Amino acid sequence: MDNLLKNIFKGVSIVLMSIAAIYQIVVLTQGNSPSESVLDGYFWVAYIAFGMAAFFAILFPIIQAVSNPKDAVKSLIGLVVVVALGFAAYALADNTFTSIQLEKMETTIQTSRLVGAALIYTYFIFALAVLAVIYSSISSIFK
Repeated sequence: MDNLLKNIFKGVSIVLMSIAAIYQIVVLTQGNSPSESVLDGYFWVAYIAFGMAAFFAILFPIIQAVSNPKDAVKSLIGLVVVVALGFAAYALADNTFTSIQLEKMETTIQTSRLVGAALIYTYFIFALAVLAVIYSSISSIFK
């Protein structure tokens, strides 16, 4: 499986580098002016690379889950915890601004609540990271 993944990544890398190199040669032969039409090709290469990265980011975890279901259960539990923390953060978030303040900031109640939820979620993750460091330090003493 590892050799297959390495070969796939090598192939994808070679294809993307070839496309970028060919396009660079085309740009160099067209002159120095960075017009919009010249830069469009770079954006398309970036879009293709992003699309391929997104595709492989979805595909390879699925392949890994099928080949090793026990680890997939652990990953799913982690994903459920992350989603539950997100819902808890959203439930705790509220809008503390008046309608005049919201109008002045050109935002809505929903946006204010989402920003609050994102901040609370960040606090949760930070607290979990600190607890993990403390646990790791204490558990290494007893080993």
